[in-house]
Amino acid sequence: MNPSDVNDPASIGAVPLAQARIDWGHGRIIGFSVPADDALAFDVVQLWLDGRCVASAVANLSVFDFARDLAGLNLPSREHSAFELRIPQAALVPGQVGNGSVELEVRTTRGTSVLAAAIQGLHELLRLTDGAPVDLLYQVRFHGLASGAVQGCVVNLHGVSQRPALLVRLNDQSPEPLAFYESAADGSVHHFSIPVRMDRLISGVNQISVVGPDGQPLGSYPIHVGVGTLGESDRKLAALEAEVAFLKRLVLTQNPEALPARLALLKSEIVNICSEMMTLQRTNFEREWLARPAAPAPASAAGVAHAPLRPLGTAPHAAKA
Repeated sequence: MNPSDVNDPASIGAVPLAQARIDWGHGRIIGFSVPADDALAFDVVQLWLDGRCVASAVANLSVFDFARDLAGLNLPSREHSAFELRIPQAALVPGQVGNGSVELEVRTTRGTSVLAAAIQGLHELLRLTDGAPVDLLYQVRFHGLASGAVQGCVVNLHGVSQRPALLVRLNDQSPEPLAFYESAADGSVHHFSIPVRMDRLISGVNQISVVGPDGQPLGSYPIHVGVGTLGESDRKLAALEAEVAFLKRLVLTQNPEALPARLALLKSEIVNICSEMMTLQRTNFEREWLARPAAPAPASAAGVAHAPLRPLGTAPHAAKA
C-alpha cells in the first residue's frame, strides 16, 4: 500500500508545518509537526482510527533521528519537532480485527489532517499495532530432535512482512534470541535450530520454550533426562485405558447363548436354596418333638397295676375267700 503524505495547509512558503508517513519497515507512523504559534514549544499530534482518537504524542523528537526514514519529505526548520505513533493494542475493537479496511488519520491540535490512509487487512493493522500478541501473529511448530538440536519453524499467520523477534528459554533460565537459519521468500515461514547443551539440562523433565519479547509462551518442547517414572495422573490414565479395553473386549466377545444358560443356572440355585431351607425346618421340628415333656398315665390303668395277682386256674371268687 502506498501511504499518502498530506501537507498542513497552514504552511510557511514551500515548507510545510507538518508531514507524516507510514514506516512499514519498523511498523510505525512517523513525521514532524511545527507549532503555528512561535510561543508554543512543541506541537501535539493525534492518531485516529475510523473517526476515533486512539493515541496522541508530543512532537518533540529530533528530526535527525528520523532523517533516513523521512527521506523525500521537506524537513522543518525546527529540529525537535518529530513524532512517532503506533496503534495501542487496547484501542482495537472487534470490528477492526478482521479483513475489512480501517481508516487511519493523523491530525494536529489545530484539527488539520496530516496523513490519511486506508489500512487493508489484519496483517497491515497488526503491523502498526504496539504490543500485538505474538500468538496472534505467529505459530511455532516443532519437528523433533535431530543432531543434538531441536528443529522447528515459526509460521507467519497473517503475512506480516517482518522477521519475528522471538526468544528461546530452557526451563527457568534467562531467555536468549531465537536465531533463524532459513526463511521463505515471502516471509511466511522461518526455520530454526536450537542446540541442546547437556550441561544445562537437569535430571527429569526439561522444557525448551519459544516465547515472545514479553515472555508470552508460543510453544514448548519437552526433553526427559534419566529413567522416566509414571506420575499419579499417568497411572490413573493407564488404569482407565485398561478398564476401557476390558469393557470393549467383554462387549465384543459376548456369546448370544450365554443369557439362557445364566438363567438356567440362576433357577437351579434358587431351587437348591429352597430345598436347604425346608431341610433345616424339618430338623427343627424333629428336635422340638423329642424335647417335649412326657404325659402322665390314666387312672384306670393305675388301678389295674396295683390289683393282687391270682394263681393260674382259679376263679376270681376263690382267690378272694
